[in-house]
Amino acid sequence: MKEEIAIGMIGAGGIARVRHIPGLKKLRGVKLAAVANRSLASSKQAAEEFGFERYYENWREVADDPEVEAVFICTPPYMHKEMTSYALSRGKHVFCQARMAMDLEEALLMLEEDRSTSLTTMLCPPPHYMAVDVFVKHLIGDGQLGEVRHVVLQQVTPAYQDPDKPLHWRQTKAIQGINMLEVGMLGEVLNRWFGPLASLSANGATWVKERRTHNDEYGEVELPDSVSLTGEFLSGATLTALFSGSAAISQPFMLIHGSKASLQCHPDEPYVTLFTAEGERRVDIGKSELKGWTVEADFIQAVRNGVKGYPSFKEGTRYMAFTQAVKQSLDEGNGAMKVMNIH
Repeated sequence: MKEEIAIGMIGAGGIARVRHIPGLKKLRGVKLAAVANRSLASSKQAAEEFGFERYYENWREVADDPEVEAVFICTPPYMHKEMTSYALSRGKHVFCQARMAMDLEEALLMLEEDRSTSLTTMLCPPPHYMAVDVFVKHLIGDGQLGEVRHVVLQQVTPAYQDPDKPLHWRQTKAIQGINMLEVGMLGEVLNRWFGPLASLSANGATWVKERRTHNDEYGEVELPDSVSLTGEFLSGATLTALFSGSAAISQPFMLIHGSKASLQCHPDEPYVTLFTAEGERRVDIGKSELKGWTVEADFIQAVRNGVKGYPSFKEGTRYMAFTQAVKQSLDEGNGAMKVMNIH
């Protein structure tokens, strides 16, 4: 491994601009070697704006670049499987944006490829509940809540509340696959804190069925505006969850009810509220357990150490199994579906 790790980036919009490129530029021993965006012109613009040494018209050229050691895939899900497979075949380490794949079938194929190589792979974690992640896992693991019995999750926002808002690519199956709302992101958090679900049952609704497209025509909204579900974890704890982009306000939270105490947390707040027989108490997370955004540094460190990154492709396949069960339940009319347990 060279002292300086050369990064190739496929897709330089959205989260790449907000998170990944700034994060990589802060790291020593990392250089931005190559980029490919939607067109040669936009690739050139990204190279000039962020300091990539080379720019390409086709994304395969990034993976083919002999100097590039690690590839950041920052496209929507419909390209993740193909790009990951190609980059690995070219001997490149791979960081892939979430959601992992279009569906569980693709995720399982990606996991199989990952297990056949020693190259470093990593998925982008969700920012939701990142700040309190370490603290909550310790609290549950130490038994301070007692036996976890009920988990209540609410992830509601006004993202799609306005009926005049244009059709977003996240509402299109050909780009997003089965990845609806924040189901997969929060599924990842649920898996990490409570283990996998055994089964679930889901309902979905689409309040605005058509929206304007960039051509000023109208396109079908193919993924639901809201999903509600109930489920049971392998541990025996129950889950009640509401995901919606059609609320008047943004009010996300998670309530964890245990046999000794209950806990409430919010996806962006560095504190939790603990409820016991003695009353309600706010607990601010100490610096030693407060988790910040270190995603790019975590991936680079995994590459240097020659190990898989976290979240791993295995963790990704687990949340894709969760999302696939939600999709299957919606398709079959609110039937209870088993969630595949990924080992």
